[in-house]
Amino acid sequence: MINVAYIKKVIKDRGLTLQNVADHCDMTKGYLSQLLNNKVQNPSATKLNALYQYLNINPQEEEKTVGIIFGAFYPLHTGHVYLIQRAISQMDELHIILRYNEERDYQTFKDSAMSRQPSLKDRLRWLLQTFKYQKNIHIHYIDEENLSQSEEDQILWAKKVDYFLQSHNIKPNMIYSSENSDVDFYLKHLNLPTKIIDPERKFMNIRSEDIRRSPLSYWEYIPTEVRPFFVKTIAILGGDSSGKSTMINKLANMFNTTSAWEYGKEYIFKHLGGDERALQFDDYNNIALGQAQYIDFAVKHANKIAFIDTAFVTTQAFCIKYEGKPHPSVEAMLNNYYFDLVIFLDNNTPWISDGLRHLGSNQARKEFQSLLKLILNKHNIPYVEINAEEYDERYLQCIELVKDVLKASS
Repeated sequence: MINVAYIKKVIKDRGLTLQNVADHCDMTKGYLSQLLNNKVQNPSATKLNALYQYLNINPQEEEKTVGIIFGAFYPLHTGHVYLIQRAISQMDELHIILRYNEERDYQTFKDSAMSRQPSLKDRLRWLLQTFKYQKNIHIHYIDEENLSQSEEDQILWAKKVDYFLQSHNIKPNMIYSSENSDVDFYLKHLNLPTKIIDPERKFMNIRSEDIRRSPLSYWEYIPTEVRPFFVKTIAILGGDSSGKSTMINKLANMFNTTSAWEYGKEYIFKHLGGDERALQFDDYNNIALGQAQYIDFAVKHANKIAFIDTAFVTTQAFCIKYEGKPHPSVEAMLNNYYFDLVIFLDNNTPWISDGLRHLGSNQARKEFQSLLKLILNKHNIPYVEINAEEYDERYLQCIELVKDVLKASS
């Protein structure tokens, strides 16, 4: 890539005019002007060599062009991605500087419709994952704690940024932004020019506040690596033969999305000969880890919402039932995995043996149902219980509950 910024600098430093340079390099002034503005797709090698010779430039020793982009990325969206890709297509190297301020970020979250607050590490991960294959894009973050929009604090911010750039040996030629107001601000405080990309959002009509206000309404503008953060997760619990797995399958099909099946059943079949009575205490850790992988996969590939079969509450219930005590690994999963909705199916449907479990008596089913509720209450996990005896009525009630969750984020 021709380093036009460096060539322009050489021409300016030597007090040359475009006409002077064009005359000595056997090209028209118009061609030279287009060349220096990146308007020539395939520059003539002969003309380039003449240009380098006249200006006494060694192409291998040119200073590389370096761009920087500041942003809170709260959250990262495709408008940011477009800006970043446009910038790196014009620069040899691009540095993205993630701005964070705990107090300001928390207020932004409170003013949003997001169900949980993205942390600094969340936003850092989004950037790192999205651009991990582009080695000339570098991700940084800078703490703007205690800095406001006052003129005095803007001067302090500029000093902090200047120190940051020097300490990281970053020597930018250009700042990229989508906000016209940034041109004067960055020139005044950092003495750097700013190139504005798509300020009217004609190519990518999205802003971070749009997503914060209604995440699922702007799903198409949320990058792949960011979507799991906004996916709504719905877990369906209940005892044996309460219709959980069938309901999960029907709902996933209905809402055209993913589901996480109950890993415990698969584990019992693969490792215990298909009989839960062979379970040992250590098995529950493996089951919890397997269930977590199933959930993570379903969430990663979900279309706005993911359905989870039983999750960790049921795993812990079986551990208590057969081992007489909870498992700490399962307990940790219970505390770390959040679900936007938990639907609890009552055990008032006929019991059908799946050949894996042995809690088919009315008394055993009632006791296990009570144990599930006990664990839910202990961990302060709210749930909605469905008591309808007809399968179709249960299905319709679940659909309405799911719609309510989607509506709250749209």
